[in-house]
Amino acid sequence: MKEFIVKALVAFAFYIDSNTRYKKIKGFFRRLMNDDDYTPKKFFDFFMLFLVITSVGILLYDIKHDLNPWVEEFDFYVVTFIFAIEYLIRLWVYNDTHKIIIEEYEESTFLEREFSLKNVIKKAFLKKWEYIKSPFAIIDFLANLPGFRSLRILRIFVIFRLFKILRYTRSINTFIEVLASKKFELTILLLAVGFVTFIGGAVIYVFEAHINPKIETIFDAIYWSLITISTVGYGDITPVTQEGKVLTMFLIVVGIGFISFSTSIIASAFTEKLNELKADRVLRKIKHMEDVYLICGYSNEAEILAERFKKDNIDFVVVDMDEDRVEKSNHKGYITLKGDITQKTFLQVLDFSKISKIFVLTNNDISNSFIVLSVKAYSKGAEIIALANDERNVSKIKKAGANHVVVPSTVTALLTAEYIGNPITFEVIDAILTERRNAIIDEIIVIKDSILDGKLVGEIDFDKYKIILFGVLKRNESPLLNETLQIEKGHFYFNPPFDLKLEEGDILVVMGYSVSVNYFKYQIEKSSI
Repeated sequence: MKEFIVKALVAFAFYIDSNTRYKKIKGFFRRLMNDDDYTPKKFFDFFMLFLVITSVGILLYDIKHDLNPWVEEFDFYVVTFIFAIEYLIRLWVYNDTHKIIIEEYEESTFLEREFSLKNVIKKAFLKKWEYIKSPFAIIDFLANLPGFRSLRILRIFVIFRLFKILRYTRSINTFIEVLASKKFELTILLLAVGFVTFIGGAVIYVFEAHINPKIETIFDAIYWSLITISTVGYGDITPVTQEGKVLTMFLIVVGIGFISFSTSIIASAFTEKLNELKADRVLRKIKHMEDVYLICGYSNEAEILAERFKKDNIDFVVVDMDEDRVEKSNHKGYITLKGDITQKTFLQVLDFSKISKIFVLTNNDISNSFIVLSVKAYSKGAEIIALANDERNVSKIKKAGANHVVVPSTVTALLTAEYIGNPITFEVIDAILTERRNAIIDEIIVIKDSILDGKLVGEIDFDKYKIILFGVLKRNESPLLNETLQIEKGHFYFNPPFDLKLEEGDILVVMGYSVSVNYFKYQIEKSSI
């Protein structure tokens, strides 16, 4: 019988593990319960907030008024039922029990030992118990109890329905996380407050228990002590002896110290959490972008590049670990993350599926190599362009995984040589690069079914659009042409002949005023629709 149960259990576990529909459904509920960036979760949270507030309102109104029967039924059969279902779903998605069965089966097979059903039950229970005893799970469970109206004592648990609001409001959760980060300091403070309160209460009780009619029990004394330390001072209990008044002055001074201490703890916690909160906000922004460029290192070159991206309305994110450079980037209004991009924990939080190009632009070639190596593993095909400050390191950075390596010193030397030999040409190049005359060099992709697709170069009236064609990049070499420039992405044809046929995916390199180039792009996009 036991053998039959084990076989059935293992078979069921493998069936669940291979059932894509089950995984899809569980994945949906897991994201609905836990993923703050999942759009349906926002609607779910809003709906649950509505239920929580409605049910608390009903319970409070019920204290001194008679409820309509249908309202009671709504609270029990709808609200409490939904809360119970939510609790069970959270328990279900917390972990995958079938994986525990499969692990035990594989382990027992590998070690050639008997499958232990007891181990499976124990592990499965402990894993679920891990969730059941968590603070939020306890709140969820207790929040169901006020629905049982026949037991009026259970209505006190209405407070746990209010605590459920914490689940659905991110800002309150953030506040709790901030306080939790100072758990040790706050615990020490709480113990100190408790100790002084008890001592103060005990002393006033000794001095005034038989003199002061307001202090009849030790509870009255401790109540007075706590009210005095907190500097609230209701005035319902006041000392009547000299000793009691001296004690009051002492407790007030100590209380001010406690308040100052607690304020400084909370303030420092928020200061420490500020960078994390900013990073979290930036990461959320990235997730809502479609195509993002990542700039690693806010160097001088990165600053120029960022200005260009901003001008062209390209979404980009700057990452740097230096506080001053991060501040400088933030001051410019760029989306900036402070952190070490070579660290695994930092890379894991970046959504590389949205990043198409990565620019590694620190002033240190060793750092650039490490960054290229690190992001290459996570980039999922993103193009990596890196900076090499020393030409001898170009091959090393390329071996690390960079698609392109730029050497600023070489580019500068070439431009300088151009300036000495051909000053007018240099001025033209400089004007184009800096866009001082609004003239640009741009790339235009031949889109399928557009006015360029299938056309010969001679059939396109570039003069009409007031642009100049420099050349065409084709993926495959044309057998009709002899002179080409082979580059990494294909074959580039300078000044292409009129009979060169354009195909989908070809890239035209053109020069002209930005308004002319943009208008030409618009016509191409429009014709492809």
